[in-house]
Amino acid sequence: MRPVAFALLALLPGVAAAETGRWSLIAESGGCEVAFLPEAVDDGIFFVDRGDADCGPDISRITGYGLNDEGAVVVFYSTLSGVDLLGQVSRADDGVFTGTLRGGKPLRLEHKSGPRGIADPATGLLTGESPVTMEDDPEAEADEPLASAAPQGECLVYAGQEGACADQADLGPPEGGQLQVLTRMNLRDQGTTQGSSVVGRIEAGACLTAGFCSEDGEGRLWCGVQGAAGQGFILKQDDKTVFARNTCR
Repeated sequence: MRPVAFALLALLPGVAAAETGRWSLIAESGGCEVAFLPEAVDDGIFFVDRGDADCGPDISRITGYGLNDEGAVVVFYSTLSGVDLLGQVSRADDGVFTGTLRGGKPLRLEHKSGPRGIADPATGLLTGESPVTMEDDPEAEADEPLASAAPQGECLVYAGQEGACADQADLGPPEGGQLQVLTRMNLRDQGTTQGSSVVGRIEAGACLTAGFCSEDGEGRLWCGVQGAAGQGFILKQDDKTVFARNTCR
């Protein structure tokens, strides 16, 4: 996904980890479960969330990652004091990433649910995936408003409402950290319909705490949210429709 700059609230771990799920990162000195988040910690380097686990002296130094060769190579960094390259792994045919730390010690990375690529923070696509259109995605319709909203000229309109253009203040990510859903929406485990799962439903009128927002390959804006229905991602707006206001009323 392409990050969108805004005054961002820190997501709770459950929301953030939903981006790529949990991975096992293992070295000779220890290992633990980690999550790869699209939160930049330096130029081209993104956050490795280890939680509160004791990962051993080598992996505990890892705080950031970068992707090379379209996600086939993962490079690990420490950003605790400057930027320090710690090692890298490469994806094998069986989907497991293997490589070495900087001193030559073996390093292994694999997804908890089986072979899987890592989502590119710039595109949201997993290794080997290609963008799909709304027409290609059988679940995309569930992320549209229950009542259609026709675009008024060149402006965006609110979901389920025909007439005036959406207020400028409701376009883009919320600066105040809140969203109010205008129609019943899917809650997904990733900010995309491609390769994601529906983990709940958000009812019209619900007020949500919002964090990281980003665009998918088609320019649709998704936001990580937390509310009574749980934690996940909702479609904030596309090129025609605004599905949630940037404040709760």
